[in-house]
Order: sequence, then C-alpha cells, then structure tokens
Amino acid sequence: MDTAAHVYEAFEYDLSLTAEQLQIRDTARRFAAEVLRPAGIAIDRMTPEAAIAPGSPLYSVLAQAAELGFTKLSAPAALGGLEASPTTAHIVLEELAWGNVGLAGVIFLASYPAGAALATGNAELIAEFSAPYFSQAGASIIGCWAITEPDHGSDHLGVMRPELKVKARANLIARRDGDSWVLSGQKSAWVSNAPIATVAVVNVQLGSSDGLDNGGVCFVPLKLPGISRGRPLDKHAFRALPQGEIFFDEVRIPRRYMIAEGATYPAHVEGTLTAFNAAVGAMATGIARAAFDCALAYTKTRIQGGRPIFEHQSVRARLFRMASLVRAAHALSRDVYVYNLTRLSRGEPARLDQSITAKVFCSDAAFEVATMAVQLHGGNGMTREYAAEMLLRDATACTIADGENNYLGLIAASML
Repeated sequence: MDTAAHVYEAFEYDLSLTAEQLQIRDTARRFAAEVLRPAGIAIDRMTPEAAIAPGSPLYSVLAQAAELGFTKLSAPAALGGLEASPTTAHIVLEELAWGNVGLAGVIFLASYPAGAALATGNAELIAEFSAPYFSQAGASIIGCWAITEPDHGSDHLGVMRPELKVKARANLIARRDGDSWVLSGQKSAWVSNAPIATVAVVNVQLGSSDGLDNGGVCFVPLKLPGISRGRPLDKHAFRALPQGEIFFDEVRIPRRYMIAEGATYPAHVEGTLTAFNAAVGAMATGIARAAFDCALAYTKTRIQGGRPIFEHQSVRARLFRMASLVRAAHALSRDVYVYNLTRLSRGEPARLDQSITAKVFCSDAAFEVATMAVQLHGGNGMTREYAAEMLLRDATACTIADGENNYLGLIAASML
C-alpha cells in the first residue's frame, strides 16, 4: 500500500534553524511517518464508533505524542513543557499534518483548554486545568473547543466585526445564578474532539439577549451532571478527528470558570481565531506537502509510453506548479504563524487578517495540489490503495475548517 512516505527535502530553506530545531523536526517527521500515517489510514477506514472505542489507535497516538512532548510544546518548563518557540511549534504542526491532518488536529486541540487557562494568568485556573494536563504521562486529559452550533457556524465569527454581526439567539445559553453560571442548550456535531474530550472551552451566549456578541467563554469539565453527547459524526474527511454534539441540561459551573464575557468577548474570539487560523494554515501546508510527495514518488515509478511518466513534459509542468504552491504555502504559513503566535504570547495585538490570508491561501493550495496528485495517479488516484484520495478529501475539509474560506475572506476584507 502506498503511504506517501517519500520526503522531498527542498521545502525547508530557513538557514536560521538551530540544531535542536532540526532534531525536533526529524523526530516529528519520523513520528508522522511511522505512527500517524498508518494510524490515520487505519482510522479512516473504521466506523466513527470504532475509531473512539477502547483499543483504537487514536489513544496510542495521543499517548506517544505526549511522551515525545508534542502535547506541551509551548508550555513553560515549570509545568513540564518544552518552552518551544513559535517557529518550532510551526515545524512540528506541519510535520504532524504531513503524517495525518486529522490526528494532528486531535493532538493540537487536546491541549487547548490547558493553554487557555495558562493564558489567563489565574493561578487557580492554571492549577486546575493546566498543571494536570502538562504533567500527565499519557492521554487521560483531552481538550476541545466547543463554539459551533446547529444554527450558528460562521455566525459566531461575525461578532468580531460590527458590520458583520448577526442578531440571533444562540443554541447554548448561560445564565447567572449567584456565584455560578448555569448552561442549557447544545453544540453541533462539528465540535472537534468532543466524543473523546474530558474538558472543553465553551462559547456561550449570556442571558436572554438576541445578540451573539453578548457572549462568554468558559471552562466546562465534561463529566459534570447534565452533560451528554451525541453519536460521533460520520463524515467525508478528517475521519481520524472525532467530532460530535454536546448537550447541556442545566449544567452548573463556578463563576471563576468564565474567562471572557460581555465587552471582552469579541476580542477573545478574535485572538482564538487568529491562533487557530494560523494553525490550520500550517496543517494545510502539511497536507499539500504530503500530496506532492506521493505524486512525485508515483510519477517516478509509473510506466506509460515505455518510460516513467515523470519524464513526460506535461507531468513535470504539473509537478512544478505543485512544488511552487507548497513552497509558497510553507513560507506564508511559517511567517504568519510565528508573527501572530509571538504577539499573542506577549499579550500584544495580532493580525487576524494575516492568519485568515494564510489559512485561505494554504488550504486552497492544498486542495489544488491534492487534486493534481489524484490526476497524476490516474485511475489509481481514485482508490484507497493510494494516499492521494484521502489527502484530497482532507484538503477539501481544510477549506471549511475554522471558518469557510469565502466567509473568512469577507472578514479579512473588512479589515483592509
């Protein structure tokens, strides 16, 4: 079975990388090739229920990622983290997505609540949500971000720009009750990691207003009374990334769990989306690289007209176009990720429009590269015996993940 294991080395041309960064890159690449890629292929062929059942490769992947430190790259050393720079974090994220983007997403999201608690600077929240995660040896704590709802996907993103705000009532409402918040409603089936998560960062609407901008962000341990989940979503792509509904029936959380509310809510959403769009740009670049790799390897072994199809001029022209897109995506996603994650880590304003630019360009590039990879495989590109067809499915999903590209473009355009 083809697994796109060939690695074309010429996409990394940053001469400033240290020996330590190159070592981390090589470790991440081996993990991606030897663990993520075969596990991702196996999970892609499972039912959603089997993919999250005990004994699934999913949990072994998370445990091995934790052992290598990939679940706590940017965390402080005092909490057991590696204190990796944004450049190092980008390197690892791109390599993991090169192996399998769904599993890269699982690993990335698993640490989100711990990182969000760390960013508050609140010692009590850090002790409750950050320290246990970063000190764990395996994967007993898994995070998710629950924002999308049955009636509201991209609507939630409009709260950041006055001209795009949507006046509508959310599906998940939080009301104050003394020193507690009480949550009632639901999140949609598109919440990534929801079927396996133990803790969530949840976006809610506060009170009974009809404006999604009157929102809040809170921590919710997912074993609290009143929480239930739907079946894991059976979907076309990202099949190694479990997604599903979460239902809240009078779920009570302490007031301190609400980390953004009212006037601070739009800025919190913007900061989160800035980081997540930059991350999707990096992961889409990983998909594009993987698609190019499998196409290049295939064209050098597939014989047509008495010679490898790589020797045909039209094939080389397409490979050149693919390589150009990958190089451009790599450079743009690296620059934007490093700039914005550095600014956010300092508590400084970041550039959402640039993260959107990277996410949209890189995911569109991944889609084009993966499409050409399938075409270069001919009929074999339509079969599951070759990696190209799964990479095309995953590239398609990247154009929708964390905001559909056309809608994100409207948000970025409003900032020009």
